[in-house]
Amino acid sequence: MNALDIHCHILPGLDDGSPDMATSIAMARLAVAAGIGTMIGTPHWIADEHETDPEVVRQAATALQAELNARAIPLTILPGNEAFICPDLPDRVKAGDVLTLADRGTHLLLELPYEDLATYVDDVVFRLQVMGIIPVLAHVERYAYVRSDWHVLDRWVQHGCLAQVNASSLDRGRGDDLAQDLMDRGLVACTATDAHDAAHRAPRSIWNKWGASLLKGGS
Repeated sequence: MNALDIHCHILPGLDDGSPDMATSIAMARLAVAAGIGTMIGTPHWIADEHETDPEVVRQAATALQAELNARAIPLTILPGNEAFICPDLPDRVKAGDVLTLADRGTHLLLELPYEDLATYVDDVVFRLQVMGIIPVLAHVERYAYVRSDWHVLDRWVQHGCLAQVNASSLDRGRGDDLAQDLMDRGLVACTATDAHDAAHRAPRSIWNKWGASLLKGGS
């Protein structure tokens, strides 16, 4: 079964990921070669800094899909966002300003601050869950507070969040075993590419056990 990549920056020209259609097509070919059948394009959403109109994201996904179909590249592209946490994020999601994963309204790819843990994280997570949205915490291995104490992540997982690590973080050559340690502890729901280009941060093999239920709109 082909894997579902819930976190990538393959949509051209929307953020610091693919700059153009040619790069997106090259990324798509690499993804297919890596066994990926569906990619959710998740351009960054940052309040008051990078708020791409959701309709623009949807149109970019549709346009890329058309190009892939024309080239017979067997990859499905769906829209989403990587949303940086802010106090009113649940309100912005409810207003339709931020896209959930695959635009299904069930999961939100949530990016947290890298260094200091925001005091409002638990409140935002709770409010999203009340709305019926499961937070999927992006690249949890990067956060300083998770790196210093894995129990921080364990508490979020115990409260219903899903955790994602980047596939590249599992490379033994990096000399960093945290992502593998979190996986061994059973805290990681899936890996993702977090791909930004076709060279330095290219798509690679991933796994995602709950992807089928996501695409059906379930949890």
